[in-house]
Amino acid sequence: MKMLRFFFGLLCVLSLSGVSFAQKEFTIMGIMQHTDLEGGCWYLQAKQMKYELTASPDILRTCKVEGRMLTLRVRQAPMMKSICMIGTMVEVVEVLDTVSHPHNPPFTHQTIKGTIHKTKSGCWYVQTSKKLRYELQAPVPKKFMHAGARYNRMSVVLPGSESVCGMTGVITISELDPDMKPKQAKERKSDPR
Repeated sequence: MKMLRFFFGLLCVLSLSGVSFAQKEFTIMGIMQHTDLEGGCWYLQAKQMKYELTASPDILRTCKVEGRMLTLRVRQAPMMKSICMIGTMVEVVEVLDTVSHPHNPPFTHQTIKGTIHKTKSGCWYVQTSKKLRYELQAPVPKKFMHAGARYNRMSVVLPGSESVCGMTGVITISELDPDMKPKQAKERKSDPR
């Protein structure tokens, strides 16, 4: 009976302390980077997150190529720390892909009417009267960097999945757009005097 109480008490302590026997795996995709910090550190840059990898030597040899696009199945390594401390530590379970595939998102031509705004995190966007938000793809031309200014033009719009700021869509602005070409100065006639 005492043994049963002991195991029950141990189980309660472990469950309350947050110790997990099974960790969930998840997939990350990004580009391997190297920095000279602390004698040289490798990390995976995945959108706005950085991950430091731990794995078997064979897996790390596959991953540690600067600029390599990787898709990895990983699990968190919460009890591990690194010298570099530049990202979240994860244990690589499997390398799913090491090839960068071409990505051509679909686009539409739409007339977008609204007001230009800027988020606290620095994203410029157009908000329409229907409260739809369209991110202005970086680099944003100075012409459109005026909060409160009106926006009314035919735009090339990418789907919201391409938005860094989680908006309805992304407006791409090209220097080749008709309204982006610099205006030519009028030639002044010389005074014949």
